[in-house]
Amino acid sequence: MSRPRLVPVLLLKHGLLVRSQWFRVHQVIGNPVSTIERFSHWNVDELVLIDISTEDRHDLRRDDLEVRLEGSTGLDVLRTVAPACLMPLTVGGRIRTIADIEDRLAAGADKVVLTTAPVETPELVAQAAGRFGSQCIVVGIDAMRRDDGKLEAMIHGGRTPTGLHPAELAREMERLGAGEIFLNSVDRDGCGHGYDLSLIQEVTRATRVPVIACGGVGRYEHVPAAITSGGASAAAAANIFHFFELSYPNAKQACISAGIPMRPVRLGSRRFPREPDYDRTRRDGRLAERYAAARRPLPRDTEPPAAPPRWCTRCVYPSLSAVPLEFDEDGVCTGCRAADMKAAISTDEWSRRTELLIELLERHRSRDGSRHDVVIPVSGGKDSWYQAHVIKNELGFNPLLVTYNGNNWTPAGWRNMHRMKEVFDVDHVLVSPSVTTLKKLNRLAFVVMGDMNWHAHVGITTAPVRVAAQHGIPLVIWGEHGYMDLGGQFSFDDFPEMSYRDRFEHFARGYEWNWFTGLEGLRPADLTTFMYPTDRELMDVGTRGLYLGNFVHWEANTHTKMIIDEYGFETSDEPFDRTYRRMSNLDDMHENGVHDWLKYVKFGYGRCTDHVCKDIRAGLMTRQEGVELVRRYDPVKPRDLARWLEYTGMTEREFDRIADTFRDPRIWWRERGEWRRHEIPDAAPAAHDLAHREAA
Repeated sequence: MSRPRLVPVLLLKHGLLVRSQWFRVHQVIGNPVSTIERFSHWNVDELVLIDISTEDRHDLRRDDLEVRLEGSTGLDVLRTVAPACLMPLTVGGRIRTIADIEDRLAAGADKVVLTTAPVETPELVAQAAGRFGSQCIVVGIDAMRRDDGKLEAMIHGGRTPTGLHPAELAREMERLGAGEIFLNSVDRDGCGHGYDLSLIQEVTRATRVPVIACGGVGRYEHVPAAITSGGASAAAAANIFHFFELSYPNAKQACISAGIPMRPVRLGSRRFPREPDYDRTRRDGRLAERYAAARRPLPRDTEPPAAPPRWCTRCVYPSLSAVPLEFDEDGVCTGCRAADMKAAISTDEWSRRTELLIELLERHRSRDGSRHDVVIPVSGGKDSWYQAHVIKNELGFNPLLVTYNGNNWTPAGWRNMHRMKEVFDVDHVLVSPSVTTLKKLNRLAFVVMGDMNWHAHVGITTAPVRVAAQHGIPLVIWGEHGYMDLGGQFSFDDFPEMSYRDRFEHFARGYEWNWFTGLEGLRPADLTTFMYPTDRELMDVGTRGLYLGNFVHWEANTHTKMIIDEYGFETSDEPFDRTYRRMSNLDDMHENGVHDWLKYVKFGYGRCTDHVCKDIRAGLMTRQEGVELVRRYDPVKPRDLARWLEYTGMTEREFDRIADTFRDPRIWWRERGEWRRHEIPDAAPAAHDLAHREAA
């Protein structure tokens, strides 16, 4: 008898992975390549990849990632990820014919999962089993439990009822030759309350073929029950593997601790290291290609994009954004929907969440005083001060503050950062790479990804975790989850945590520290600041990166006023060129300046849009007021560019020509020798603004 398995499930939608809830709400997580590479490093038992796209169109939405898709179809995605997949791979979605199955097997799949086709054309299962073998054919059953408790199998992505009981359908699919059943619960999807065990029991009792059970996992302790109580041959889950550090090893350990004889947890793969082994020839070619593109003369005129971007009907986010987000049928972005969910959290629920935080902190408090209780990553900005205030002065724990010094401080930011240790009476570690190394990283990252601040994004997400691991401190307390706050990447019930994968995929954009070795004379020794602890170190220490915004109500405007009044926090000495706020990003003058200008160049919007969206959702301004601010600030080329050019030894012409190579043709076009883009349209009707103000 084969061992029970733990199976991650990845949902692919138009080239990106998504978090799913009730088969209806989909929030963008990231790209499939980086995730599958991470699973290969963890020696995952098996993997299911299901394409839930409405049409066969896939792209990663941006040109500044190290990862590239080899084409734009689902088969192209499969061919791209297959070399990174060292575990058996089952692929589903958009499979209707024998030819579809054959194509997927040829592209790298080991098995296929069929969900709608077996109900509409049952003979396909028998034909496929006869052609490819039963072991290759998995039938997916998406089960819905009605309000009266009755179960029904659904098709077409959980939208169409079949009138069939899931157990009845499983029995018939076994008769037709299916070698396995992939059982998912529509109403448990994304809820985090655990499996529908009675559903699993009914199906496993009805068939002799293995059943993979999925739907409802929110905590590691939920996972074993699919096997021990439900009788499934494999426990599967989707969302949870996007939430936490070392999610797969910890989920598997929960199964082993429950007495399930699974393959042991193995951290690290000789065949697939965590830090990619980059192809140096390909890397050097990419840099040369960028320089060559920058030397080509720009055309006087180009065609406008076929379709303009969409903007959220409530806030002002565009559809082509740096923040992972989606729009619903009303044209409202997932960031606004997440803000609605946050606004609906009651005072009692926030109190419960704070108690959960205290419980976690108490569990990891240093009892003998031999170490600090927690690490707080701080930039010296408004969020840092609020984190220190809550952890030290409200909750009474002893934090160690850790700051990454990127050498780009504003005067007020430098003063705020240095005052923190005195104001809060805490220890403070300042991690400072050499300025020569920083200048090289500024130049290189600008050329390869159109963002000179790679070093800052990776430094602040690495240095505090390195210090925590070195001192044996399990908890790292971050502020708010940026992508959840801006783009609604997760649900507030998910309690997502910072992880290596977040750092590598979103902050580093797939460029690990070793990508830069050998360029401009950079050695590994020059880049130790950016080297994340190993998985073994993380597991031994029990590292967890908690976001304070999951446990306490987070509203930056309110918090800033409090820390100004109570502690004397300073805002910027002078206004920023590209946003109306003077309280944000004081640790790095370029974040609100030339770094943000590059976001505008790439995506057609900037920091002002981010701040406006936050303030619209907080009820501090109308959408029309936000539109006017965006039109005023987003197009402004900032003054701090002069400092960066002198710092790195680049001319403004060189800068502009390289920056122009990152302009997305879905946003920008040339007209009479000038760059043009679609302007954000006027605000929604006044009635909409009124309804939103009343709701706020």
